[in-house]
Amino acid sequence: MAGSRALTRRVKRMEEAGKPRPSLIAVWYGSFDAWVEQEVLPGVENGTLEPDDMVDIVAALRGWEALYAR
Repeated sequence: MAGSRALTRRVKRMEEAGKPRPSLIAVWYGSFDAWVEQEVLPGVENGTLEPDDMVDIVAALRGWEALYAR
């Protein structure tokens, strides 16, 4: 009986490890798009962030998030 419980715990850990984990941006803001809406766009509009650079940065971060969310 103890062996079957240990096996069940082990399988559960393996299943949890295989699930995608949300990025920190998704954890902090709810989603990547929410971060862009709340932080990036206002920064670009008020001149704090450079529009040309932010397009590249957001694209790179979105690609990173898609790659590691699997």
